[in-house]
Amino acid sequence: MPPKRSPRTFTALLLALGMGLCAYYGQEWWALPDYSAADIEASVELNLQLELQRRGPHLQPDEAGIARLRDMVEREITAQLTQQREKIQLRFGVGLVALVLGLGQLAMARVLGQKSDA
Repeated sequence: MPPKRSPRTFTALLLALGMGLCAYYGQEWWALPDYSAADIEASVELNLQLELQRRGPHLQPDEAGIARLRDMVEREITAQLTQQREKIQLRFGVGLVALVLGLGQLAMARVLGQKSDA
């Protein structure tokens, strides 16, 4: 016969998981740098120069090709920055959901008159 599991364990795990995720990803979110337009432009120019060097002298695009390549590099950089920020925000939100569920379980246990040490 399997051992009886305590509902307080699940509540404590939800609370601990939620607080841990919120603390970790809250710090990550807070530590994310705010890039200015000049920072992004400098990164675009650096990556553009690296791409042009990688292509070699015989595969250099014309002026219109360089403009298209610059736009493409800028879109890639801004997409990476947006993706990084959204990923951290999503994980922070998962932590908040776990925390709210744990607090809801704790409150429900208190309302129903059960003992809870979470």
